[in-house]
Amino acid sequence: MLRAVTGALSSPLGGELLATPVCSSLAVHHLNQTRGRRRTLTRAPWIPPKYERANVVELLDDENKNLLQEVISMEKDGRRPSWVKSTSPLVEHAWEAKESQEWSPSSRRVGLLARKIGMMPQWMNDGTRVLCTLLEIADNHVVSAVDPETWFHTTLTGKHKAFNRAGPMWKVTVGAVNANPKLLSAPYRNMFERQNIPAKVKLGSFLVTEDAVVTPGTPLDVRHFKVGQYVTVTGKTIDWGFQGGMHRWGMRGMPANRTTKSHRRIGSVGSTGDARIWPGKRMPGHMGYEWRTTSGLEVLRINPEFQVMYVKGSVPGDIGEVVQIKDCLQSLKRVESPPFPTFYPNLETIEEEVEVETAAEESADLSVPNLFRFNSPSIVFSAEDGKKSAGRDRTKAKIAKVKK
Repeated sequence: MLRAVTGALSSPLGGELLATPVCSSLAVHHLNQTRGRRRTLTRAPWIPPKYERANVVELLDDENKNLLQEVISMEKDGRRPSWVKSTSPLVEHAWEAKESQEWSPSSRRVGLLARKIGMMPQWMNDGTRVLCTLLEIADNHVVSAVDPETWFHTTLTGKHKAFNRAGPMWKVTVGAVNANPKLLSAPYRNMFERQNIPAKVKLGSFLVTEDAVVTPGTPLDVRHFKVGQYVTVTGKTIDWGFQGGMHRWGMRGMPANRTTKSHRRIGSVGSTGDARIWPGKRMPGHMGYEWRTTSGLEVLRINPEFQVMYVKGSVPGDIGEVVQIKDCLQSLKRVESPPFPTFYPNLETIEEEVEVETAAEESADLSVPNLFRFNSPSIVFSAEDGKKSAGRDRTKAKIAKVKK
């Protein structure tokens, strides 16, 4: 039915059918899909392919290979070869660079894309053990920034998110994890060549207010977040594949005794009433690989040298997966006076990093005050503790005499 209706609308008479004010079946039935899959495993057909076809083989001589490697290294350093035509981001985007503004409670900043490394315990000053998740900010760059009007008129997602209850929102896309451009397709590479940044494997978009828009091509640092603030992490859960009802939904299963071949079955389904399986029935199927958001996670430690952030608690996703990190919007956990619109390294921060590198005893990590640092002593003895009491020595002498 849906294919027949869409075919009729795409025909030359489809425009007339929509333009006529006649009360027909098209005016009653909506063409919106109410039910669908919970996860999308394939990209949309209108998105340009990321990789070239597998059967495409380029035979390059040594001179061309060296030239290609030189171009790749220049792109990673942020330089552009002289023979490549430079395009200004102001021409490609319908926005203009604005002056830096001050942070306000209604501002919403851009987020970061991080690779989940694993989990590691940390200790507080009082000895409390805290389990943290290590997130690596892998070569983040701002790829594009789309204003609300353009986003609203070009995509269906923009019609729902460009103008919401928080006001007009910009769509800022961030790329992470440098890719090998020799394996990527030309339409996909053009997104990064416009901004003179290396090609990225992962892309993520964030809703940003107008005062917090970051210029495309800007590198993002892990110090975009502060230690002690709370963040929200979004990622895809671990892909478990096809699982039974006990693992997928936590069902109890059948009795262990006097049961044959049905220990992990979910039991009778749809045998009474309408004798059918209703939509939404919890049954065995594909488990995991779904978008999940965990909010209110505290940032305990930041390592600027390796671009690693220690977050208290667990985040969705398997080790090696890329997750999205942004400021927490809970009323009691909102950040105050963060680096706005993002962290820009200046001369003072560079000098501090050089001083820390020269001092071997000092640690370059940024941490909350109540987090224990391993370069500080755990037990401190005073001079009075070193003196032994005379009464205790006499007691030891008496015990020694009795043993003799």
